[in-house]
Amino acid sequence: MASSSQIPVEIGASQKKKRKSTFNDESDVQVIVSPPSNTVGPVFVNFPSIRPSKTIPFTLYSRTPESTLPLNKQPTLLAGETEDVEFFSVNGEGHGEGHDCSYLPAIYDPSTQQLHIHPNAPLYLLAHQVKRLKQSQMSSPSKDPAEYRARRNDLGETFGTRKAKNQIKAQERNKVDVRAMEGVKGHLMESIGEKVMDEEGPVPPSELIPIPNLETSDSSLVYPREVLIPNNEWDSISLSSFRSSTSDIQRLQTLPHRRSTFIKNKIVSIMNETSSSKKNTMTKYIIYLSSLFAFLDLSSQLHKLSGTELQDKLPGVSPQIISGLCIRFGEQTNGGKRWKVTEMTKMKLLAWICTICLAVDGWTTDVLRIASDLKMTPNKVVDIFKSLGCKVEPAPPPGTNSRKATLKAPVIFPKPKRRGPVQR
Repeated sequence: MASSSQIPVEIGASQKKKRKSTFNDESDVQVIVSPPSNTVGPVFVNFPSIRPSKTIPFTLYSRTPESTLPLNKQPTLLAGETEDVEFFSVNGEGHGEGHDCSYLPAIYDPSTQQLHIHPNAPLYLLAHQVKRLKQSQMSSPSKDPAEYRARRNDLGETFGTRKAKNQIKAQERNKVDVRAMEGVKGHLMESIGEKVMDEEGPVPPSELIPIPNLETSDSSLVYPREVLIPNNEWDSISLSSFRSSTSDIQRLQTLPHRRSTFIKNKIVSIMNETSSSKKNTMTKYIIYLSSLFAFLDLSSQLHKLSGTELQDKLPGVSPQIISGLCIRFGEQTNGGKRWKVTEMTKMKLLAWICTICLAVDGWTTDVLRIASDLKMTPNKVVDIFKSLGCKVEPAPPPGTNSRKATLKAPVIFPKPKRRGPVQR
């Protein structure tokens, strides 16, 4: 290693160490520190796994041969090889274990009493690799995912469990042949265009509301009584107990549901009605509405009740009405022996309750009062009235206890709400 200059350092006899020294104790030692150099010099090598033969030649490579930095600051690689094994450094690129260590090689000449120190000798940690294994890894062909999946499915169908075989069959059924879809692309585009044109027309009524009369201009004829209450159920409603009662409290006790504020207020207004025909009609509406409220209260446990138990839970309700309520607002379960109310049929039941409230109130009713009876938030009840085609007043200011919903003919239904993308 060439050196352009030398830095002498004098060590006096007073700086001797206590242990026995190899230096001459009666004279001074001159320490010469070579300046940093960017040329190849002595290096330190550590072999953690195996120790190679001393006859193996090693070569030091640099990424920046023209660099003026000291050798231990340059990105270098130390490598050597035999016929079977390759050796290469793993920390000469400025990172890795041992890169932050610094060793100083020094040579002492007793004849001249000079100690030569080389300041920039890097430390290399060497790894090895067998050439034959490396060649086999490079020559192995890459696996085709489709071929691998096909072979895996063949093994699964031959030696797999029943569950694995079912999964393989399900994957095969879910595959889409892109080439077969090319001829259908035009038809799909045409159907999309037709659907867009259909959406621009009038919004059809929901399947969860009573069937409306879309052609009438009379609000009272949009939802006829025959649609709300079939004739056989209407004829089965008895007025004898209601008429024989002498007070509003007694009349309320004859009903299957007695906790509705709406029904309580309507009983008072019905008794003040002068027309006997209208009084009888409104009374039957109230009795049927009370039956709907009672059926709603039993909706969560309907699947546990037999026919006899259901009749006991609904006193004063005719068998025709009970059968009609189960058919209209329930689904059969347990082999047709029991009934249950699902989320869809419950929404249908709520729509019937709101419609009859409209009919009793002259097709203009208070949303907040009905929401209180149903124990629902006003916004959900407002959505039900809007699905019926009603115009609902804006939300009232705080402290106001009334919000009207009015049915106007010809009825116009709101457009369905479209949900945005799911937030993740």
